[in-house]
Amino acid sequence: MAQVVMYFDNSFSFPNERDYLQGRFSKPLTAGKDYCVTFYVSFGGTTTSFPSAYAVDHIGAYLDDGSIDADTIGCGMPHPSIIPQVYTSSIITDDTGWTMIQGFITATGTERFITIGNFFDNAHTDIIKYGGGFSVYLVDDVSVVETGTKPDAGPDAYVSPGSDSATIGSSEEGLPLTWFVYGSLVPIGHTGSLKVHPDTTTTYVLSMDICDGVTFDTVTVWVAPAGVKPLTPKGEPAIWPNPAKGQLTVSNAAGNYLVIYDVVGREVYKTTIISNKDVLNIEQLTPDVYVVQVIAPDGSKRCMQLVKQ
Repeated sequence: MAQVVMYFDNSFSFPNERDYLQGRFSKPLTAGKDYCVTFYVSFGGTTTSFPSAYAVDHIGAYLDDGSIDADTIGCGMPHPSIIPQVYTSSIITDDTGWTMIQGFITATGTERFITIGNFFDNAHTDIIKYGGGFSVYLVDDVSVVETGTKPDAGPDAYVSPGSDSATIGSSEEGLPLTWFVYGSLVPIGHTGSLKVHPDTTTTYVLSMDICDGVTFDTVTVWVAPAGVKPLTPKGEPAIWPNPAKGQLTVSNAAGNYLVIYDVVGREVYKTTIISNKDVLNIEQLTPDVYVVQVIAPDGSKRCMQLVKQ
């Protein structure tokens, strides 16, 4: 997050002054491909210890090969000859939340830098005046994402009730992401990865809002019953393939009792494993997500998620 001066009036010795943020991509954009440029701003407000005298529009992002740094106008002044590829035409006054500024570009293949600020001069910047001086905004979560990119909620996880937590999602940060609990519209996070510790089996939804629409991915964190450990394949009962279609192979489980439950906990299949490598027919199960529980003769239990195709 960075604080940026987007507008300066004529009451100071440096009228029209601007701040600009600049970042360098790890590699140039690919020519001919469409990219979604996203960043978030928050108005500095008028009641803080560092108040903002103006709310403004024309906050934007300009992508180029770095030639902007050679502009003779100077870093701290407006650049009226430069029209950013993405900018807002609305005056942003929200000082409690974050306003998304977003748009897409078709890359030429030379774009290596992104520069964020108000490139327009005072005569071409619309304002709401609250006092005299300058306009301050916070900028955060800048991303340039190839259109068609999908969110990654990560693989399903297992935790023990009450204490364990699981990390879901991916390590990639700064993307226009929002986490929800399935069935709720209340956001619980905006990061690439999220640490959760549900008390009951919970499905989480990750949405990504880029220029070609909002897409979703889900992940389920399974909370095993007390005393139940996740099923592991090393020297212990193993089940494959997963996802499965008509048959399910179970190994290292001779003499164990196997039960399959649907997502609401109803028992839909049960059997005793006869041999050390048993093949089960599960064609009667409808395509869905299930929980498999293997119960050993000593009463110990193991469980895993099964996807039936």
